[in-house]
Amino acid sequence: MDNLARLVSTVSRRTFRAEGHVFAVTPERVGLAEGVRAAVAMAPMLIAALLLARPEVALGAVAAFWNCLCDPQGEKSDRLKTMGTFTVLGVVVLPLAAYLASWGYPASLATLFALVFLCGLTRSYNASLGPMPTQAGLIASLAVVIGIALARPWAGALELGGYFLIGSLWTMLFCVFLWPIPFRQSGNLTLATIFGRLEVMAGFLQERNSLPGTEIAGWEGFDTVHRRGVRMSIERGRALAALDTCNGSRLGAFIDAAGRIFSALIAFGHARRMSEVPMDARSRSLLQGLQQLLATLGAHALLDRPLPEAVVAQSKALLHQCAGQEDGEARALTFAMSAIVRLADGATAPVEAAAAAAAAAAAGQGSRGIAPLVWRHALRVAVATVLAFVIGTRLNVALAYWGALAAIIVTQPISANTWLRVLERASGSLIGGVIAAGLLATLAGPGAMVFAILPLAAAAIASRLVSYGLFVVFLCPMFMLISDFIHPAGGLIAARFVNEVIGAVVGVAASFLLWPERGSDALAAATSAAISANMKFASEALRQRSGSAATLDRLQREAGLASTRLEAARERMLLEGRWRSASLERLREVIVALRSVCGAAAVLEVLREGEPSALDRQRADGYEAMTAQLLQALASRTTWPVSAAQPAVAANDDLGQAIRSFATAVNAYASGQA
Repeated sequence: MDNLARLVSTVSRRTFRAEGHVFAVTPERVGLAEGVRAAVAMAPMLIAALLLARPEVALGAVAAFWNCLCDPQGEKSDRLKTMGTFTVLGVVVLPLAAYLASWGYPASLATLFALVFLCGLTRSYNASLGPMPTQAGLIASLAVVIGIALARPWAGALELGGYFLIGSLWTMLFCVFLWPIPFRQSGNLTLATIFGRLEVMAGFLQERNSLPGTEIAGWEGFDTVHRRGVRMSIERGRALAALDTCNGSRLGAFIDAAGRIFSALIAFGHARRMSEVPMDARSRSLLQGLQQLLATLGAHALLDRPLPEAVVAQSKALLHQCAGQEDGEARALTFAMSAIVRLADGATAPVEAAAAAAAAAAAGQGSRGIAPLVWRHALRVAVATVLAFVIGTRLNVALAYWGALAAIIVTQPISANTWLRVLERASGSLIGGVIAAGLLATLAGPGAMVFAILPLAAAAIASRLVSYGLFVVFLCPMFMLISDFIHPAGGLIAARFVNEVIGAVVGVAASFLLWPERGSDALAAATSAAISANMKFASEALRQRSGSAATLDRLQREAGLASTRLEAARERMLLEGRWRSASLERLREVIVALRSVCGAAAVLEVLREGEPSALDRQRADGYEAMTAQLLQALASRTTWPVSAAQPAVAANDDLGQAIRSFATAVNAYASGQA
């Protein structure tokens, strides 16, 4: 396990720049055991199809694979609900599509549109922290296309539905009850990623030994890319801790410690940037010691055993070296070391807050009514699916239903995300197609094909939450082999290529032309949310007494996530090319200024002692009034003089300077929107 943790920690240090993007890579979410379990779940149906010489029985193996894709992990009740929802949807839509398709081509098109649209209404598009388990509605819409391709009379359609039901029920029984996989490996790899990225952050600070005003681009990267990468990995860890009933408390303790170290590094970086002298030898030595500690923590399976004694001893030694030092850098490092030492004392962290957040999210997903985004996208996907199928069949493309499948998968609610999904799918299909070509040329008979399908399925499930492109590398040859197993046909590589092109072109066109979501509205909402969250953290950092860690940690998390969402919304606008670059450049300056405000507030949290002063409370009230004024003006798209958006109480500390820079950046951005 330690070797795997080291590998994941190493990879995560090189992939943190992808955080917040559609092509995010999350190596800590590799599921080796889940992959093997999926292959074992698929094996009985494939072997039965082989022994009975009934290839259509393999549809049960497809159902097993799809159920594993939908499996959200966590509590048995949640898993059964999600997998059961998919099973019910699939058992209804697949045989219904197969039967109605037997009525003729017009009936096929009408059925395809109606059922894909209805499946799309069951989907949701809440913000996520990276790749998530596939939703039941998406996979059910794929089952509709498969049903259209396997047109049967009523008896034959029911037979297909029976195979699907057997495969699904067996998979639920096997995965949920017979082979439940604990979260321990996921928790260990998550911690390896978090501490590995914290080490990268500390290493970045080691390299910054310049005076203020130099290496501005480097510090902006620290405020955006580095902080975004660490923040999102920490929040994924919190979500995992909320689901893990066995290891959640211990995992939560490590994640809370990581959050405190993260705050300390932000405070250290802010102090370094504001300093007028290079980093002295003492601070450099202490920071290097912290970096070594983080490297050690990232290389161990921390949930399997107590903290290494060397880590505890070194933490206490560094804490002793920091004793009595009153400068900001030393106090920030003291804050970080204390968090590690508390871990050694066996402290645990409650996960009620994370669990409550997860429950609230689930409640939001289950609320009555269908959001406009959901039904519009369901309609968009249904139109794209039918159009891709019509193009493929009219051009007599072999296996034209593949193009419809591709259209369902690549069409995203936001057009820029569709471009990125097309690129990921194209690169993955290219590599996967080469693998498939080699296998199809060398495999001798259905038996060999079955034994090639299983490891490919295992690799696909293992990588499903790591990267979509990597997932497609294994999914492409697996899907092609299963298709050839059920319906042997020649020219599969060419058919795959042509259908992928059709699906990609139709998906991109549908995203841009059919009821496109207004990116400017999403950007405005993200801007307001980021301003509100960061200024709330700054105001409360002034108001809260020392020791109010829980409240300030929560507010800092919300501020960091809101800034990350704003960065992602801005980058999507750049990809769509719908806004002037000058406006988006000014927005980038707003984001950097917000990160600076958050960093200055983190310094207050780390360094504060005692009660807040009356002036601090007055400043907090002034910042809140200024924030309300900014948000109101942005919402009404009005122009105002710069002086109207400045803090009411002037202050010359780091936070005061950061607030003034932020107000100037917002005014510059807003003046360009009028």
